[in-house]
Amino acid sequence: MIQTDRTQAPAAHEIASIPMINPVSHLLPNNLPVYELSAGPQEVVKVELVFNAGSAHHSNPLVPAFSIGMLQEGTQRKNAAEIASGIDDFGAFLETSHDKDFSNVTLFTLNRYLPQTLPLIREIITEPVFPEKEWEIMRSNRLEKFIINMGKVSYIAGKRFQELLFAPTPYGAFIDEQSYKSVTRDELVEFWKSHYRLANSTIFLSGHVAGEVRDCVRDVFGKTVPLNPEFEQQLPPLQPKTQVEREQFILKEDAVQSAIRIGRRLFTKTHPDYFGMKILSTILGGYFGSRLMSNIREDKGYTYGIGAGIASLRNDGYFVISTEVGTDVCSKAIAEIYKEIEILQNQPVPEAELHLVKNYLLGNLLKSFDGPMEQMDRFKSAHLFGLDLSFYNSYTDAIKSINSETIRNLARTWLQKDDLIELVVGKK
Repeated sequence: MIQTDRTQAPAAHEIASIPMINPVSHLLPNNLPVYELSAGPQEVVKVELVFNAGSAHHSNPLVPAFSIGMLQEGTQRKNAAEIASGIDDFGAFLETSHDKDFSNVTLFTLNRYLPQTLPLIREIITEPVFPEKEWEIMRSNRLEKFIINMGKVSYIAGKRFQELLFAPTPYGAFIDEQSYKSVTRDELVEFWKSHYRLANSTIFLSGHVAGEVRDCVRDVFGKTVPLNPEFEQQLPPLQPKTQVEREQFILKEDAVQSAIRIGRRLFTKTHPDYFGMKILSTILGGYFGSRLMSNIREDKGYTYGIGAGIASLRNDGYFVISTEVGTDVCSKAIAEIYKEIEILQNQPVPEAELHLVKNYLLGNLLKSFDGPMEQMDRFKSAHLFGLDLSFYNSYTDAIKSINSETIRNLARTWLQKDDLIELVVGKK
């Protein structure tokens, strides 16, 4: 028997490439697009339907949110308890989710129970009844949660920062208590009718996708009337950025902490500076050993945590630094944030630090491809933005090749203080 020497750390190796499996694509008989990725020995499958039906697809972003949430509350043939039982009895898991661009209905199940569970997924998508009682309960519960959250500086800051960045585009829609109270059941039904058509969706299959899985998916979703492959719900074109005051402050007298958000609108994943800004933001605040964490948490003790990163939307994107600090050190923390940005703009990143961050990013990327469902998630996040798996090869190449001069130029281009919106919620 080979004994492992636990006193010695495993040898470190450079990551040469990221192993990727390209999903197979095909159309069901009714033209519904399917992408499938089959790998792994476990007979488990994930079926995900993605709709072009995110919160930005309605003037009141709560309408898409409530619409996707209500799908599990009752159909023409089953109530909410029966739907839950129809999933739980087979050890399966069903979830619905949404973001600004898309809504998802996802099923995890053992292969042998797919014939029992998948028809239920189709039923909640095509036959929901939006029962009045369950609708009122959901609205009341979410309104109460919203009111509670509006007492938290971090929630107020996150919400207001999105409005400052994107208003008046669909990505920056304003939400208040009246937004909840004004939503009607009829609006949910109309949104479902217009956006939860199968023609407005794509199916992603991952796991042990055997022949019987394909047959089941075809039988459940491929036998409706032929779909128009040209149908797609599109967001209206985003408007140019609205000019706002660079420094924003929302006073909260009872706050013991102040929430800080500093950032700006950027670009989509297709922009030539996307990879570089992702690497730059990691150096600045994207991992536990980042500059902001080392300075503002470890050295100054102003916060428990601070982060920086870029977020991608289908038609836009943004950079943000976020933290919560004691109200007595808010101004000092902001000064230190700008200090770290200025250092990036004026001093080269030491090779040792850059090497560390490169290994961290490559390791995270490698981990994100570990397993068939994870592989499909990576493909999906590229495909929905009009990209393919070569996106990750390009990202890998960018990580390996970037140098300190490129990072300094990116910081000078995209992180000029006059271009950054600064929001504080609490007290200064």
